[in-house]
Amino acid sequence: MRKRLVLTLAAVLACTVFASPVKAITGNYEKDFVHDYVGLVVFYTTPDEVTGDPFSHRCSGSLISPTILVTAGHCTADVDEGRVYFQQSVAPNYDPNAFGGLGGDPTTGYPYENGITFHRADNYGFDDFASYPNTHDVGVVVLDAPYTPPSGKFAVLPQAGLVDQLVADAGSSAKKTLRFRTSGYGLSDQDPRPVSFRERLTAWGYLIEGKSGVTDFNIKTTANASQGKGGSCNGDSGGAVLVEGSDVLAGVVSFGMNGQCKGQDYTYRLDRQEVLDWINNPNRPDFG
Repeated sequence: MRKRLVLTLAAVLACTVFASPVKAITGNYEKDFVHDYVGLVVFYTTPDEVTGDPFSHRCSGSLISPTILVTAGHCTADVDEGRVYFQQSVAPNYDPNAFGGLGGDPTTGYPYENGITFHRADNYGFDDFASYPNTHDVGVVVLDAPYTPPSGKFAVLPQAGLVDQLVADAGSSAKKTLRFRTSGYGLSDQDPRPVSFRERLTAWGYLIEGKSGVTDFNIKTTANASQGKGGSCNGDSGGAVLVEGSDVLAGVVSFGMNGQCKGQDYTYRLDRQEVLDWINNPNRPDFG
C-alpha cells in the first residue's frame, strides 16, 4: 500500500509540475468569455543569473473581490510577486523572440508588462503532497490595485459543506447529474506534445464518486473527453472549479493522475470552514 501511494504521488507531481508547477482545459473545451473573473497568474522569482529572466511559472486563479484572487497552494509556495492577466486570450501574438529573446507577447505585455501586479501571495500549507489527501492546496494572491471584471461579477466562495450536500441531494444519480465546470489557462493538449494557446478555456466534468477518503478534501471528476466532457491539464492549476450553472467556487484545480492529462481530475475543496476562515482572514498566515 505504501509503495502504491508513493507511485500515485509521483504521478501527481509529474502532472502538476510538468513544464511549471501548474495544471489547462483538455477534451471538449470551448473559449471562455463568461467567467471573466478567472485570470492567468504569472509568478516571478529571483532573476536568472545569465538571462535576467524573473519568470518562474504560471497558473490560473479566480477573483472573489476586487483585490483577492484564489488559486492553488502549489502555485503560491515560495513566491510573492507577479502579474495577473484577465483577457480571454492573453498572448494572441506570442513571439519567442520578444522581450530580448525571453519570449512573450509585445501587444499584451505577457508575461513581463501590463496586467495587474501583486507583491503578496499566501500559501495555506501545501507541502509537496506529503499530507495527501489533505494537500492544503489553496493559495491567495493580493492584487496591488483593485480590478473589477467587465461583467461586474466575481467568483463566490461556497458555504461550508456544500459539496457533501450536493452529493447527498443528488443521491444515486450523482455521477450522472452532478457536474462541475472548470475554467483556466494553459495546455489544451499534452499528448503527443504540449499545446498552449494561453487562452481562458472552459469545460464541464462529471463527478466520479464522493465517498472515499480522498474526496473528504478533493472533488474527483472525470477528465475523459467522451460525451461532451473535458478536463484540466498543465496551466490550469488554481483555476476555477464551479458548481455547474453558477459562479460558486467549489474548489481549485489541484492535480491529475498522469502526465498526459487524462483519466481523473482532482480539485481541492474550498467548502470546509477552516479553509474559508483562512481565505477570509486579511492577516492569514503564509506557510511558504
